[in-house]
Amino acid sequence: MLESDKTVTIALGEWPPFIGAKLPGFGAISRIVISSFEAQGYQVSIGFFPWKRSFELTRMGDWDATAVWIRNPERARAFVYSDAVMVATQVLFYRKDNPFDWKSLEDLERYIIGGSTGYYHGEIIDQGEKTGVFTLERIPDEAANFKKLLIGRVDLVVANKDVGYYLMNQMFDAEQLSKITHHRKPLETATYHLIIGKKNVRSQELVTTFNLGLAQVRSQLN
Repeated sequence: MLESDKTVTIALGEWPPFIGAKLPGFGAISRIVISSFEAQGYQVSIGFFPWKRSFELTRMGDWDATAVWIRNPERARAFVYSDAVMVATQVLFYRKDNPFDWKSLEDLERYIIGGSTGYYHGEIIDQGEKTGVFTLERIPDEAANFKKLLIGRVDLVVANKDVGYYLMNQMFDAEQLSKITHHRKPLETATYHLIIGKKNVRSQELVTTFNLGLAQVRSQLN
């Protein structure tokens, strides 16, 4: 195998505390992804882009892989998926002075929900957005959604629970933090994966390599 064949390029985006250009080792999930390839003798090159750009660069085969993503039918047509890298929960955040409860999609009717550009927020949000049950305002800056929630420009914010609290702790003081909470009912608990575009001639080789490395890394952590 040529030396160039033992190099892999991975397009990432900002998703602290799991992934971030300024986090130690690019974040805990980035370290797992990188270590999984390195365990199989690959050199890894990392690039940070807006998530939508990372997705397109990988779909077209300009970059080898991007991480981490929830599986959905549309993506499955264009990408091969690795084994699960992590499991995480998405929830709805709201202001305590605007009490909120929900059990089904119909309960979200007429709400304005802050979401993120390029993100798949799960089946319920996807269905509600497509059918117009609620208004989903997508913006590229996930942190800005929580600022909008604080000042009442959106009713709810959909986000990973850990990411949401991390972002708010970076931006808000204790008084501001005390005004926001999340609903106990999760929108979705999902697995997140490294994905590789099917246009990439090495897609099967790389996903097999990654899965072997991921299993090796996990065995060392346990």
